[in-house]
Amino acid sequence: MKKIIWFLAVLAVLATWLLSCDAVWVWKYLFFLRLPILMGLFLLLLPKLAKDWLPAMLRNLFVLRTKWQLAVIIMSAIGAGTSVISVAAIILDNAPDRFDVPPTIEISEFWQYGIAIALSLYICIIAIDLSKEKLKNEDRLWGTFVGAGLGIGLLFFVSFIRQWLSSNAFLKKTLVDIFSFITKHDALGYINPDGELSTGHLTAIAYLIIGVVIYITVGLLFKPKSKRERPEAPALLYVLLIISMVTLFYGGATFYFDYFRIPVLVIFISFSVVSYVAFDVDHWFQVNEFKKKEDNKKVDSDSNNFHKILDKRLQHQEGERTLVIICASGGGIQAAGWTVQVLSGLQELLGNSFTKAIGLISAVSGGSVGTMYYLDNFNKDGFLEEKETEISNKTKTKVTDSFYAATKDSLDAVGWGLVYLDLWRFIGFPFLVSPECDRGRAVEIDWQGEMKDTNKTKTFGTWRKQIFDGEIPIPVFNATLVENGWRFLMTPVTFGEAPEKKYIDFNTLFKDYDMNVVTAARLSATFPYVSPICRSNRVDIPNQLNYHVADGGYFDNSGFVTAAEWLDEHLNEWSDPKNNLKLKRVLILQINPFPLPPESASIKNVQGNGGWFMATLGPLLAMFKVRDPVLASRNAKEADLLVKKWENSKNKVDIQYFPIFFPSKSENAVSKFYKDDQYRPPLSWRLTDKEKEAIKEGWEAIKIEENIQNIKQLWHKWNKPDSTDRTPED
Repeated sequence: MKKIIWFLAVLAVLATWLLSCDAVWVWKYLFFLRLPILMGLFLLLLPKLAKDWLPAMLRNLFVLRTKWQLAVIIMSAIGAGTSVISVAAIILDNAPDRFDVPPTIEISEFWQYGIAIALSLYICIIAIDLSKEKLKNEDRLWGTFVGAGLGIGLLFFVSFIRQWLSSNAFLKKTLVDIFSFITKHDALGYINPDGELSTGHLTAIAYLIIGVVIYITVGLLFKPKSKRERPEAPALLYVLLIISMVTLFYGGATFYFDYFRIPVLVIFISFSVVSYVAFDVDHWFQVNEFKKKEDNKKVDSDSNNFHKILDKRLQHQEGERTLVIICASGGGIQAAGWTVQVLSGLQELLGNSFTKAIGLISAVSGGSVGTMYYLDNFNKDGFLEEKETEISNKTKTKVTDSFYAATKDSLDAVGWGLVYLDLWRFIGFPFLVSPECDRGRAVEIDWQGEMKDTNKTKTFGTWRKQIFDGEIPIPVFNATLVENGWRFLMTPVTFGEAPEKKYIDFNTLFKDYDMNVVTAARLSATFPYVSPICRSNRVDIPNQLNYHVADGGYFDNSGFVTAAEWLDEHLNEWSDPKNNLKLKRVLILQINPFPLPPESASIKNVQGNGGWFMATLGPLLAMFKVRDPVLASRNAKEADLLVKKWENSKNKVDIQYFPIFFPSKSENAVSKFYKDDQYRPPLSWRLTDKEKEAIKEGWEAIKIEENIQNIKQLWHKWNKPDSTDRTPED
């Protein structure tokens, strides 16, 4: 009842106000100011969105790594605020002349700068606060003062450029001529009766000049490179750059076209669509003609011989053999780090013989990225061999090479590719960038820089040779074909095509072609909007077969379906007593990067957010909330059916299935990361040092728990350690 009374009271006030004479032009000004208002609200709400509403996806944007990054973000935030208030001031000053509305408030230059700083303040405060995880207090203090100084210096520099433009007669006349030509129908609002540019336009031009210089400089300095410890601009900088440039350009367009009652958004979308059609714009991934080598011809023609592959891979086992199958679930960079941590931790716990028994890794999305770096660090004896690297100066935490590579930030490369490549496609100028260069390609270059040999690109061809030599297990990077919804199995070996099971593999779809490993991992991890859905660059492939490839999580986010079908299809042959493979035991491990929801969780005791939240963010939230717990339950049931089938078959095979979840906050060893419910495994492609440490601590927590101990007991029961095993008990 109180809500109804409140609503009626507000409605009465609004109705009274709207009926008054003054309300008409107020609404007009709100319409003219719609872009700076929206951009100003975005600047104010972005830190709130990142810290409180969508921290899993956006919080790490504000965790900066160096004091210089903090200084640059503070300066850029002030710059973004300046662009918003500059456009607003131009509209307020010149709308009376251009749109015949009553004059309103005039914002002096001093107050413009004050409002610009106010708009940037919340972003600066949150960046300073969240960066304390990485930066020492003195570094944050330095970054704050230097950033504030640079920001204020930027404001003075804008004023200096404006004065220079105003005092240069040639430039001043040139600008007047340009605006006269553009506004030849009616120059009111642009050129005053004295024949000079109206108030505010020179300021906007000055800021635009500075913005273009900064845009070009950042693009050249921080272009992704395939090298370690390369300089990178924070992803938040690219967000602020987009806000600044869009506000200036789009704000100028609305001020011009509103005079003709032409909706700018419709023009923009139409222009973008027409340019996509006219230039046949699409996103592409690269496949290359396969380079056949003399010593690889037998391997290449025998790429579907799984019996031969497993016989070589399991040659260290005597008598009846044990096969290990890994299913690595998706979940962004959290999944990449957890996959590597679990597999390297199991090698340390169970011995090298465990890793050498892995015959297949079926991975999805972030799990594919982790699998790529995991296999990249295998030695010729078929197991993981790497050194440790320090990730945190504060805690002196050390991680292995594969973990360091898998958890390295790639969000900055995405930001660069979005602002300097894909933005030009989207706004209607695709001819300015190479067709094969986009934010997805930028991520591939970034990932290549973390490979063991940054100068040597690994392909399915090179991995195929390693697979047949027994050096690495079979990797399958699961993706989804957009046009028909099938699974796309990107793997060096040949699984073939199975219409009844809705999958096709790379070698079948792209016969006689090869693919870079980083490309395959990127396609499997086509996280929505982070990297683009794309198709191959081969023009000789018919359009009906040149599918667009999306994240594997759309079909199956666990990788279990591919592994289970492969095993069920071939197990009868491999377990036959007449077969020299003698496969009698199978251990399936499902690696899940997020905690298992508690059994007590019930729809009856869940309190959700309000309707507006669900209307705007609900679909995205539902996608992430549903897929992991639902898939965990489904996989457990399907694994149980598989176990029962083969324990009662003629050629009996002992199949054991173990899911390995990231620990919940009930685990004591990770309680410090869940203090006050503040820690949540992220869904973005950036991890902070604290989150990396949480993954390390998470493994330490679960390896002493019942599930991992059961795996350990089972493994020692099934297998005798070989000469390469080194366990803590040794």
